Amino acid sequence: MNIAILNYHRIGGSGIIAYEIGRSMAEDRGHIVHFVGLEPPFRLHYRYSDRMRHHKIAVKEYPVFDYQPYTLALASQLSELITEQNIDVIHSHYALPYAIAAQLAREISGRNVRSVTTLHGTDITVVGAHPTMKNITEFGINISDRVTAVSDYLKNETVKTFGIAPEKIKRIYNFINPEWFHPEIEGAKGLNCKDKCIIIHVSNMRPVKAPLDAIRIFHRLLSKTKKELELWIVGEGPMISEMTSLVREYELEKKVRFLGVCSDIGELLVRSKLFLLPSQSESFGLVALEAMACGVPVVAAGTGGIPEVIEDGESGSLFTFGDIETAACKGAELLNDDLHYMRIRENGLETIRTKFDMNTIISEYEKLYMD
Repeated sequence: MNIAILNYHRIGGSGIIAYEIGRSMAEDRGHIVHFVGLEPPFRLHYRYSDRMRHHKIAVKEYPVFDYQPYTLALASQLSELITEQNIDVIHSHYALPYAIAAQLAREISGRNVRSVTTLHGTDITVVGAHPTMKNITEFGINISDRVTAVSDYLKNETVKTFGIAPEKIKRIYNFINPEWFHPEIEGAKGLNCKDKCIIIHVSNMRPVKAPLDAIRIFHRLLSKTKKELELWIVGEGPMISEMTSLVREYELEKKVRFLGVCSDIGELLVRSKLFLLPSQSESFGLVALEAMACGVPVVAAGTGGIPEVIEDGESGSLFTFGDIETAACKGAELLNDDLHYMRIRENGLETIRTKFDMNTIISEYEKLYMD
């Protein structure tokens, strides 16, 4: 098959999943994959293949436009690609703008191209649910031949918000590539963490991720263990300044490191002892899988799709969003009880091997392309 994949190229869960689906389809299953967008997926820079290609969308700047018409440019150039490359399937990651662009492109081309749309979260719960975007999001979902959601939570939210028939949406969980995430990865060099117990938080530092709560939990955790703790903050975003202010308020400057954006998260995770995920909402929580796959237990707010990823007390620890004290107590329980820690760690690794096996999930997508 010739497969076109539309996704945001920036670092994030949807882009990672889109790339890994495309890579596996090309390298493991012999299909030709065309990534279409402004930039190639960030991991494509690390790998080259005759079966994976990137097609850059050119957007015409014209004074009459207040904003560049990216969706129209994408649809126009994708329609040409459909004809030139005999595209069989368009896989859109996010309903907006990609499912809409895919529909326009196949109508322009006049070709019978299958349209598959994967819903990742904010395209439904934030953008799609907004009154100004609700009807076009619903249209994009309904016009797609196949629709998937990354969790039962997200599927149910989509059905409730848009009145979509439940049978229209198939839940296919996210996954991780074990090449990038496993306990034996070589840890990041140049970071002196000898004799320290590293707690880590990774996010885009937006309010929905509750990054201030990660610092609050760490602050409470310090009084609940005798271990020498250090908090690593990985990522960038609009709340960084508030986070640095809170670190100063708690006088934690010597115990908190802001590491910025890092593409090799696995190298940091394997040096860590505990992962904090205090988000107000997560449709799935791919970063929790990444931590578990590296053998790092996760302490997370049990919101959205997180309980589908982590079983409280078995493969990780869950707390009610905003309950800093409980989160710190559960973190301390893991740090202070080696047997409990190892049981949670091993159960997390087993969850990755069974429930979120990459090959099994890729096969679900391949079958969806062909049915």
